Amino acid sequence: MEEPARVCSMFELTKWYADAVSATGEFWIGYRARLRYGGLSLHYSSILDGKGQRHSLRRGGLAAPGARWQSAWPPVRAVLYRSPDGVIDWRCLVPGGPASVAGVDGFGYAERLRLTIPPWRLPIRTLRWGRFISAQRSLVWIDWDGDSTCRAVFLNGRPAIAVRIDDGEVELADGTRAIFDRGLVVRSGSLGRTVLGAIPGLRRAAPARIFQVDECKWRSRTTVSGPDGASEEGWSIHEVVRWP
Repeated sequence: MEEPARVCSMFELTKWYADAVSATGEFWIGYRARLRYGGLSLHYSSILDGKGQRHSLRRGGLAAPGARWQSAWPPVRAVLYRSPDGVIDWRCLVPGGPASVAGVDGFGYAERLRLTIPPWRLPIRTLRWGRFISAQRSLVWIDWDGDSTCRAVFLNGRPAIAVRIDDGEVELADGTRAIFDRGLVVRSGSLGRTVLGAIPGLRRAAPARIFQVDECKWRSRTTVSGPDGASEEGWSIHEVVRWP
């Protein structure tokens, strides 16, 4: 994979994401982030599960004692975007595998995203991200359009070509199809209401536009069929994010 550029910037956001979904659909989603922007430096973490959402601004964050993720496929790294202003460097640390966290035992996923470009300056109008994991398969997708476009899809840790990505389906060129029921909305609304409003001082440092970015995240029962027509069911976490 291409190495990220070494860019000196007043802005740097590093975000870690991990999740787990049990066989019955119980889910756990965790975020941890470190932001440096001019004179602002802060840590943020949150957990989203069946009990709701919790936030923390402590350096240690919201711990998950005894949590475990075991990857069944090799990690993936890609530079999703590069410009003179900076980069978006994505590392999929665990494309999928057995996971256990906070009483949720099933399959999980983990990634790290590093941005040296402020999110309000990204050339994106609509972003779709998601992952499906079963004992036999890992499917991960990132797709955005705008002034710049990006489509990165990985099947079992290897690059794949998608011919269709929308809120209800991902279809690959080899005939693999994942269909989502979108049965549970786990979070929906503007980032200013759901996430960013919990971070003090950010409204003074960031443009109002970033607080108007709209997100919808689902936990979906998913049916995946392969090129041979054989199908399996499992769970996906996926989302669509729209910039104003």
